[in-house]
Amino acid sequence: MGVEAANEALAAFGTRLWPIDLTAAPGDVRTLLARPKLTSAEVVTVREAFLLPRERLLEVIVASGREPSVPDGGELSTLDVANNVTYPQLYIVEAGVDYSRFDRLHQNKADDGTELDEVLSILSGSGVRLIQRLADGSQATLQVDCVDGQTGWLLSYGGHPHIGSFTGASPGTKVLVQAIGPARWQARYTEGA
Repeated sequence: MGVEAANEALAAFGTRLWPIDLTAAPGDVRTLLARPKLTSAEVVTVREAFLLPRERLLEVIVASGREPSVPDGGELSTLDVANNVTYPQLYIVEAGVDYSRFDRLHQNKADDGTELDEVLSILSGSGVRLIQRLADGSQATLQVDCVDGQTGWLLSYGGHPHIGSFTGASPGTKVLVQAIGPARWQARYTEGA
């Protein structure tokens, strides 16, 4: 399925996918994307190279067919209070790590019900899956792979129950997650999921 067809199918979910030209990144950053493991300093280098500023995050959210959950986008640095994880976060998939906490349908919300807006930059690897469900029970699954080392993927979603799964991702896969809106939030699992 091509990008246009995927975006047509994802539109009902307020989700959209764009290619990222990885060849535009500095050579040292591209070298790091190909490595399966990174030092703490190298993680910072990759994260800083691909972080989107507020204006671009808001453009991406609106282009996905949604209004930001918080009018100006809210906080760009947020905390998942249940797992004590701060965002933005560069995930590097490792063999043998349990990623099952991501594998149940959930919505990321603050205690007051404010939803999170999420923007993922899939920078290397394969097997990252996004599963979303609408209120009518219909569901869509998108698997994203970086097959050539030259193209990554930008993915924006929010609101609907979803799963952003790394369980089937290849070791070394790198995903930068920018989760914006309320400063503090947690996953609220969907009944029956």
